[in-house]
Amino acid sequence: MLKQKNTTTIFDHVAEINSQKEYWYFRTDGGDHYTDFIQKGYIGISWNFISASDIREENLEYLRKSVITNSYKYRNVPYDWLGSGEKSSVTKTINKLFTFKNLKKGDVILIPSEEADCFSIGEIADDEIYNASEDDLPTGGYLKRRKVNWLKTSVKHHYYNSLFYLLKHSHTIVSIKKHADFIDSLMEELYIKDGDCFLSLRINKESEISLKDLKDLFDNYLELISKVNSDFNFGEKIDTTTVKLSLNSPGFINIKLPDGKSLIITSLILSMFLNGCSNDEISMKINRENIPTEYIPYMDSIQNIRKNLEVENDTIFYRLTNNTDGNSK
Repeated sequence: MLKQKNTTTIFDHVAEINSQKEYWYFRTDGGDHYTDFIQKGYIGISWNFISASDIREENLEYLRKSVITNSYKYRNVPYDWLGSGEKSSVTKTINKLFTFKNLKKGDVILIPSEEADCFSIGEIADDEIYNASEDDLPTGGYLKRRKVNWLKTSVKHHYYNSLFYLLKHSHTIVSIKKHADFIDSLMEELYIKDGDCFLSLRINKESEISLKDLKDLFDNYLELISKVNSDFNFGEKIDTTTVKLSLNSPGFINIKLPDGKSLIITSLILSMFLNGCSNDEISMKINRENIPTEYIPYMDSIQNIRKNLEVENDTIFYRLTNNTDGNSK
């Protein structure tokens, strides 16, 4: 059985998500640029007649004039001559450019595919906006760009359908930080954020979910977490464990525990148990024969309920035992 002295490196390998980062939904011009964004590791924004260096607060008058002059939507007259609706539209265009320029390294980007039936998630990988070189600028391509490290590509998830519906009439770039829990749960199965530990269970069942299954799932998780907390002398307040559900058939369940060492070890053991790891695969002897017998009934129950709910098999065991560099985000 895993001993407390073996857990230090395990905790170091749990992903840590920076709560200060922003989350953005970024359009791909009807999906036309989706593949290029993914393959070349960037996102780009239109209005090529404005360069990256032009986007400055002290340059506001020039930006207004450029937008008016180069867009068929506006009368080619001074900004002050425009109607209130036209002024508002020009301002929105300029604000998009500033938002794009001001994206921070590490901010999360979600982009829709051509058919908007799937999406990709990445993180801004540079510190500032840049202009594409001639070699990187295909016909009709975007001049102003930000580098992106794509973490998940072509993700399909039913919850996204409702998210996309809410955003389909929004602007080129729009904040989706209020959906951070959903996005975090897709990026990581087990993670730390603001000192709390989260375990994400991805539910794929499309039919009605049994209330008894949910109750039994939570009861068994709570009992097992409590036993791990006691056996490892973590001293955590297990009664502070909370849960957040988004059961849109499919959906997800997020279990949260402050600090969360007990939740991390419980998730590790369950991941091994549910994925059938053997002694030969690991240096730490965690298998059914080495697990305390009092754990087994809870683990069996969790396994059965997870099957009923069609919970995705996780990769937590392999991530925490094979990751040598940690995974901070």
